[in-house]
Order: sequence, then C-alpha cells, then structure tokens
Amino acid sequence: MVKKRLYSVLSLVLLLAVALFGPTPHETLAAPPEDVSVGPPTTVAPVAPHVFAGDVRRIPATRPIKSDERQKPGEPAEPQLPAAKDTTIQAGATAVAAPAPSASFYGLDFANWGAGWPPDTNGDVGPTYYIQTVNTSIGIFDKSTGTRVAAFTFNTLFAQAGTGTPCDNANQGDPVVLYDPQTDRWVISDFAWAGANFATGPFYQCMAVSRSGDPVSGGWYFYAFKTNAGAFLPDYPKLGVWPDGIYMTANVFASSGSGAFQYAQTWAFNKADMYAGLPARSVTFQLPKAIKGVTVFSLLPSNMRTATGTPPAGAPNYLASIWGQYAVRLWQFHVDWNNTANSTLTGPTQIAVSTFSVPASTIPAKSGNALDSLGYRLMMQNQYTNLAGTQSIWLTHTVGNGSGIASIRWYQLNVGTSTITQQGTFNPDSNHRFIPSLAVDKLGNMAVGYSVSSSTMYPAIRYAGRLVTDPLGTLAQGETSLIEGTASQVGTFSDGSLNNRWGDYSAMTIAPDGCTFWYTTEYYELPQPTKLSEDNWKTRIGSFKYPGCQ
Repeated sequence: MVKKRLYSVLSLVLLLAVALFGPTPHETLAAPPEDVSVGPPTTVAPVAPHVFAGDVRRIPATRPIKSDERQKPGEPAEPQLPAAKDTTIQAGATAVAAPAPSASFYGLDFANWGAGWPPDTNGDVGPTYYIQTVNTSIGIFDKSTGTRVAAFTFNTLFAQAGTGTPCDNANQGDPVVLYDPQTDRWVISDFAWAGANFATGPFYQCMAVSRSGDPVSGGWYFYAFKTNAGAFLPDYPKLGVWPDGIYMTANVFASSGSGAFQYAQTWAFNKADMYAGLPARSVTFQLPKAIKGVTVFSLLPSNMRTATGTPPAGAPNYLASIWGQYAVRLWQFHVDWNNTANSTLTGPTQIAVSTFSVPASTIPAKSGNALDSLGYRLMMQNQYTNLAGTQSIWLTHTVGNGSGIASIRWYQLNVGTSTITQQGTFNPDSNHRFIPSLAVDKLGNMAVGYSVSSSTMYPAIRYAGRLVTDPLGTLAQGETSLIEGTASQVGTFSDGSLNNRWGDYSAMTIAPDGCTFWYTTEYYELPQPTKLSEDNWKTRIGSFKYPGCQ
C-alpha cells in the first residue's frame, strides 16, 4: 500500500512537471494508438505507362512559362499552442564544426529555369548523377564535376511520350525527385492540371520513372495518376521510397470558393509495376480532417535508404505529422498488393515531444522582404533507418526559441517502441534558421541543412550535425556554411502582397556510398534586385561527409 501511494505521488509530480515544462529532452512518452477509423482503402484503376526511349540530352531546352507566383491554397491557420518552455535548446557555438563541403556548385536558377516563387528546391543523388527539381524544371548534374548534363522542363519531358493528360503540357510544380538505391531507379514527380489556377481539374500526379539506373540515355516510363476528378486539389505532395512501393501524402484543398483545407490523403504506388513498365496499381486512404479537435495536416511518408538499413519484410510505411499539439502522430500504412482490399492504415499513435514555441510566420532578411517560415509543419524527408536492428524515423521542422528566433527542431523516433530516442532544438545565436531537411549515414551520423537569415544578413545556406557517439539531443558537429548569400529576395506580386515565398522545402539526402551527404536549397547573389522583374533566385548543390565514414 505504501509503494502504491508513493507511486501515485510520483506519477502526480511527473504529470505536473510535464504540464508545466513539457517532456524532458529524452522523454519517451507514448499514448496507445487512437485507432481512428479511416474506412476501407480505395483501389485505383491501373494506369498504363507511356514510354520515352530517347536520350534526355536531346530534349529541347525550352524555358518554363513565367508566372507571378504559384497560387497558395487556403491553408489552415497555425494552431496557437499553449505557451511552454523548450527544454531541449542547444544554444551557443560548438567546439567542432561539421565538415567543409567537398563539392559546391550551381543548381538551376529562376532566370533560366524557374516558373515563379517559391522554387520548391528538391533533389536526390545516385551513383553518378545528382538530379535536382525546381518549379517547373529538372536538372541532371555529373556529381563528380558539377557539370550540368541536361536540363528541361517537366512539360518538355512528358511531351516526349504524351500521356494525353495535363502532365504533357500543364505541370504546375511541387516537384520531388527520389533515387531508389534498392533497385537503382529514379522517380521524378510533380502535379498537373488544366487552367491557370487550381480551380480547374481533374488533378494528376505525374511520375517519370527511369527504365534503368541511367537517367540520361536509359529512357523513362511516364505515368499520369488521376488523384482527384476536380473538386479537390491534392497539394504539397511528398513522396518516400519503400520496399513495396512509392508512398505519397498530400494536403487536400477545395478547388473552388475559398480553397479551404479539407483533409489529408495518402497513396501507395506499386513500384514493381512502374519499374517493369506495366500498368501501375495504386491504393489510397483519406484521413479524417481532425482527430479529437486537432487538424491532421502535412503528413510525411517514411523514406528508405539501403545504406541505413532496409525495413523488415512486410513492414508498413510510417506516416508522421506534427500539427496543433506537442506530439508526433504516427500512422502505419500497410499495402497488400495481392488483395488491395486488405490494405490498412492504422493509428495514429500519439508520441509526446518536448514543448516548443511557435515560430514567427515570416523571417527578416537584410535589404529584402521577410520570408515565409512555413510554421512548424514537418519538413522533408521523414528519414527511416534500421541500424543494428533499431528502427527509427528522423524528423525535423522549424520552431521558435521562446524569444522570437526561428530554430531547428529535430527528432529520432523509435518506431518499434513508439518513443522518442532523442530530440533537440538548434539555436546557436540570434540568427533565424528555417526550412530544414536532414539525413542519416550508414553509421548513424546525422546532418541537417537549412536557410539562415536575419535583418543584418542575407539568406545563407548552412548545415550542422551529430556523430552517433555525440551526447544525445545535441548537434555537436556545429554549423558550417555551404554558401553565404550576397543579396535578398524583393518584389511585390500583382495583388500587392510582398514576395515572401521561400522554400517551400529543401533536400538533404545520403549517397549510395552511405557516407556522403548532399544538400540543395535556394539563395540569392548580387546584383541585389530592387523589384520583382529583376528577381533571380539561385540554388546551390553541395556535399560533405564525416571523416569516420568510409
């Protein structure tokens, strides 16, 4: 009886401490799955491929059609979380800096290859090439020299073997490129619809799948998946490689009226079908708009790299979201390709994280417009690792530091136990850090890249990280610069609003060698623009690795 009373007192003290201060930096609190019903899966009719057998170097270098901006749907307001202290902040400079870049070269820019703002810079790396995507173009680079081997728009690529859909001539952006190291294939994707804005459907997810490991002369299969007949736009699609498919999530908005947020949705596409050039099967689930009064928004599918361990046979893809609460919501998507009606989406399991402050909606920049911070949604990738049998997903997003400074929050979450292994908020000085992306190497070392800006500095591209042997919850391999910007973004859109679109995401990935990190995002160089017509965002592609990884 005494032990029970003592346990009750200790439990009450713990609950009170968490309520006042949030979980400790390495707290492992997990609620049981909420098992919210999402209904049966929807099986989509197989989509036939269209074959392009040519060399992409022969594709005409037609420049994209310029637009004022890619229209932004009516996203849900960022929930105002209860004020709470962040107990995971890592402040001040570290004694050791992350390794210097081993490669750093220009990616695509707005003047030649951009359609508008933001660029939505993304990329991935294979054995020989780095492929980068921006709105609405693709660049293929020799990663050993930085030479651009080919560049073309999504429209001109898909026009090589028309699908008879808007994918052929009306690609709208939000691009993602994936390298699948398990099978040495590439997947490049964006969305498309007819018309100047998203009021006109139907809506398609366009996927170019390489026919071999050679993305230059090996040919491509084109797939145009209809994601909605026209009432709703699946926006902000994010993709991940998994052993049994390519998984995708999207935020779905009304395509008319206010364009209000409706719900989140997730898909699994059969990659074996696509890699073989067969009619491709897919399965989709629609999630509830809200669970227990909290909106379900901006999920990320888990992304596998063979160097960091493949999932056990039959393992589900792990979907993660942070929105409206101090917790990760975790779903498990299991697809059954033998009988798609047996596919399941279970969860969410709610896993408490250390409390944080919500960042400001915009970030100041020297001599330029304030920049969109994208709040505290999770940023790509949701990186999966299976190291020595421990399965984890690694996540990152932007938070505040309690004093109005945007900072980088990151997590390692053990999916076997649904607990947080470690977490931290990187806030070394008074500059703002935002739009992060992270990856993990084969030893368990991690690196995160991001933009850095303030009222006294131009936006820069930097990264930091940690070795697997560093103290938990710290980025002990401190900040290193990929490139420092020398200008800022300016201009006013046709509706009179300032051009503050930045990001909307960046990409840190790990090479097939399991050691070399590659990062890409945007920045600006002189001359400093003074109006929108002079604006020319640039992108950078760079790499580095930790000395102990061979």
